[in-house]
Amino acid sequence: MNIKTRLFLGFLIIGIFIGVIGTISIFQIDNTLNQLIVVDKSIKSLHKSQNLLSYAINIKYYDEVLTQSARNYAFTENEKWKLQYNEIEPLLSKELSSALLLGTNIEKEFFMQVGEANDNLVEMELKAIKFVESKDSESAITILESEKYWEHKKKYQNSLTKYLESRNLEYTTLMIESTKEVDTSIETSFENTNSWRITMIVAIITIIVGALLLGFVISKSIINPIKKLQNISSQVVQGNLDVKSKINSKDEMGQLSNSFDIMIEHLKKNTDIESQLSLQQNLRNALDASAIVSIIDPNRIVTFVNDKFCEISQYSKEELIGTDQSIVRSGIHPPKFYDDLWKIISSGAVWQGEICNRAKDGTLFWNSTTIVPFSDKNGKIYEYVAIRNDITHQKNLSKKLVESERLSAIGELSARVAHDIRNPLSVIKNSLGNLKLLKNEPEKINNTIDRCDRAVDRIAHQIDGVMGFLKDSPLEMNQLSLLKIIESAIMGIQVNEKVKIILPTKDIFVYCDKIKLESLFYNLIINAIQKFKSNGIITIKSFEESKNKIVITVSDDGDSIPKNYLKSIFEPLITTKQHGTGLGLASCKKIVEQHNGTISASNDPTTFTIILPSIKSNLD
Repeated sequence: MNIKTRLFLGFLIIGIFIGVIGTISIFQIDNTLNQLIVVDKSIKSLHKSQNLLSYAINIKYYDEVLTQSARNYAFTENEKWKLQYNEIEPLLSKELSSALLLGTNIEKEFFMQVGEANDNLVEMELKAIKFVESKDSESAITILESEKYWEHKKKYQNSLTKYLESRNLEYTTLMIESTKEVDTSIETSFENTNSWRITMIVAIITIIVGALLLGFVISKSIINPIKKLQNISSQVVQGNLDVKSKINSKDEMGQLSNSFDIMIEHLKKNTDIESQLSLQQNLRNALDASAIVSIIDPNRIVTFVNDKFCEISQYSKEELIGTDQSIVRSGIHPPKFYDDLWKIISSGAVWQGEICNRAKDGTLFWNSTTIVPFSDKNGKIYEYVAIRNDITHQKNLSKKLVESERLSAIGELSARVAHDIRNPLSVIKNSLGNLKLLKNEPEKINNTIDRCDRAVDRIAHQIDGVMGFLKDSPLEMNQLSLLKIIESAIMGIQVNEKVKIILPTKDIFVYCDKIKLESLFYNLIINAIQKFKSNGIITIKSFEESKNKIVITVSDDGDSIPKNYLKSIFEPLITTKQHGTGLGLASCKKIVEQHNGTISASNDPTTFTIILPSIKSNLD
């Protein structure tokens, strides 16, 4: 089997392995995305049901407020009750319109009926208000105390009460089902990711080991004969004509060896300089038949190239001969590389190594190169013979292996994101349990629903965090309260009772993007909380260092950052935790830099220092 066939088969096998890994990777990524779509649909359905419930609660509440405002105005003639009525009535109408837009056909019909009942009540209440304005409170009270008014009122309130009871039950059931569906999807995704990771690791190790073995076998079959021929050529140059190559292979190296042996036999029969030069030409011909060959003179001018050199470089012999040898330089190697090479061969020594050259069309090609200097009987070098073998395919193989490692890193990132999503999901799950115990406590129900809503936002934040790190989004800049931004970030965090967060005593206004700055403080606070094993204190301070510079510090009394991580803590995929994406602090740095600020970390205690401009500046 010749060298070309060996290389082709080797690369074919590796290519098949890489193709299989790529196919598996695409399948696993699609599977994970499908699971995330299921999660998204469940959350949207839950959010819609939550909104309808909220609208119904608000409608019932606003109706009671309107009734009381109208009655109080009729009995007291105090203008504040009329103002309150005028303020609340549009809000009730708005809630009815929102419910009509969001509900199903059946729900729309219900809310239309509620709206008609509301119109009747409002009509009577406005009529009563006009009587009061005309100083006829008695007529107003008569309307509001009439049987017809209370008949509309009772029908209105009873309908809403029945709807809320059925909607509460439906919403609770939907919350349970959605949670189960989300848990199942996340668990399935996590299991698939673990399976994928194991498969990828085994495949990558197999490819690496196979590539190393293949490279070793191929390189050994090529380089060893070349070294042998190189040693023989050096001995021949020194006048030893009793050597033989003894390479018994049937490939190109065997052909080259036979040519060497024939050449040496001719040299033995010719002792004068002309005969030796002729035999050297035979050597060139032998090399020409099996390798990429070029010859340059001591002035670095090309004097000879073979057909294989022209084929790989895409230059003709006319374009190459007579030109400086640097015509095919790639620009990849530094000038020192070539300086060291010429020092070696100018001293009469043989040089071996790998060189990247550039073809006429701009493409790069790699060669395993041996450069042999030739001297006359006085020891003066009169030419350099360069023998090359194309190793471009081997170099490309190394590149593909690097790409495989990157795929493995993506798999690790996906697993970390899946784990981080579990935290807000647990908040939703616990809140659902609390809802079952709060059937007659609307205020607590609303607080619990708000807590679930923030947890849902956190899931979206986890996904947006990864996407946001990979893709920039434009800033929406406004002059905002720093204290309110920090408080908003804390509201989305499930804080243990044993963890105390100390906020700045004085508020400062900063020119910033609200959502991104909330994300900054969210990540820093979460980073601190996750370090605490029990009790912990997080201290946030802020002050204006100058007219246009704000300094913010976030400190905690938890464990210090390991010294070996301190310098690289803001780099992507760098984390000291057992779980996590490794993008939290990297995202923090990116957000701060988008605001033309700086962020740094220090120990004793662990402190993150942020410096931001307080006025509008030229932001990216």
